[in-house]
Amino acid sequence: GRPIDRYYIDRFIEANRALIRGRVLEIKDLEYTSKFGKGVTQADVLDVNRENTAATVLDDIRSLSTIPDESYDCFIITQVLQYVDDLPAAARAIHRVLRPGGAALITLPTVGKLDGQEDHVSGHFWRFTPDSARFIFSPHFQGDRLRIDAWGNARVGMSFLAGLAIEDLTPRELETSDPNYVCGVTVVAIR
Repeated sequence: GRPIDRYYIDRFIEANRALIRGRVLEIKDLEYTSKFGKGVTQADVLDVNRENTAATVLDDIRSLSTIPDESYDCFIITQVLQYVDDLPAAARAIHRVLRPGGAALITLPTVGKLDGQEDHVSGHFWRFTPDSARFIFSPHFQGDRLRIDAWGNARVGMSFLAGLAIEDLTPRELETSDPNYVCGVTVVAIR
């Protein structure tokens, strides 16, 4: 079955599909741009891994130094920032490459296995809460231009850690939200 976190990530991206338009940057592949984008005029794939043949932009999210200011209308960043050692630098770079009115759609893990070894990721630095996400992004995205939400509950968290799939839980179990047992965080950051 499908991993439990993908239920929430897919719903988040789908709920914000109107923001996936114009020039879009997505990390590693174009999964969400292809599935939910409308009015996309250009789609680029960002990766630091030169072996990723889908990558059209080889750069580090901490600087995005090869990307000019105000280049993208949408930047999709799912389950990536836990691998970034310098989050303030990444937040600055994300803000810098967005056009005015452009949006970053970001998902952040709270609960889950320490993954990345299969992709040879060199570090797994963070787990996030709504407060930590606000701390990282609010210097760049203020007021109603920053929307942070959380998903999960104790049963979802235990099921996810046990390796169960979406199909192993009932809709009610998936839909119940408990702010004391956050399993993941979503961020909409609009420049």
